[in-house]
Amino acid sequence: MENLIITTEIICDLPKEVLEKYNIKVCPVNYFVDGYEYNTETNLMPATQFYANMRNGADVKTTQVNQNEAYNFLNEHIKSGKNILHLSFSSGLSGTCNSFVYAAKELNKKNDNKVYVIDSLCAAAGHGLFVLLVAKKAQENDMTLEKLIDYANEIKLKIQHIFTVDNLKYLVKGGRVSKTSAKLANLLQIKPLMKVDNDGKLVVTNKIFGRKLVIKKMFDIMTKNYKPQCADIFICHADCEGDAQKLSKMILEYYGIEPTIVPLNYFIGGHSGPGTLSLFYVGDER
Repeated sequence: MENLIITTEIICDLPKEVLEKYNIKVCPVNYFVDGYEYNTETNLMPATQFYANMRNGADVKTTQVNQNEAYNFLNEHIKSGKNILHLSFSSGLSGTCNSFVYAAKELNKKNDNKVYVIDSLCAAAGHGLFVLLVAKKAQENDMTLEKLIDYANEIKLKIQHIFTVDNLKYLVKGGRVSKTSAKLANLLQIKPLMKVDNDGKLVVTNKIFGRKLVIKKMFDIMTKNYKPQCADIFICHADCEGDAQKLSKMILEYYGIEPTIVPLNYFIGGHSGPGTLSLFYVGDER
């Protein structure tokens, strides 16, 4: 599909080499650490430093891509004369998708080539896996834009997101967990197991005693609903690479497939905190 550009946001967590291989264009995002503004394109803070700052009590804030930023980003690429398929971060977790929908409407009034926006209902490397699958599909010889959009809408709710966090205090700050529940859970070493549901929102599915058991549970869930015809598996971590390697080893030994391990983006990690571990793959309906 030479007449198409696939775009997304940098918070898809795809490695740079994957983005370059499939010519996926990414929109940068801004975030704040102790009141100082950073940008994922111009002055990105290293992941180890970002999560170390969080552990030391830094005040971290994230921002969605606003309408003006979305418009400017898409306008830069629509000048190519090609159509744009923008695959956006879940509307259940951010207003970013709505910003791109607005920008697309404005640009489509002025241009013969068009912008199409799909709400991925995915997050982190789950969103990245969605983008990767669509980019691969676009390379098939008989693919059309209509077929590609249909495929994207069909596959997105089959992408599984399994999350756990190490300390609930960061979810308390975001208003997702009460202080009382978090205090008790941290005291008893209860680790929540979460997923992204069909509305693209993060929900708690289990509460498990201990980090070791929750990692094993993540693997067990995967063995029950993984679709082996899709070999792309991603593991994201917020400065807990050792745990990511443990989970990866379980998957490699069982399936013979080595997952791609990537740092968790700050847009999610800034709310879930250091020690967040997540697993993404194609399975049954969520």
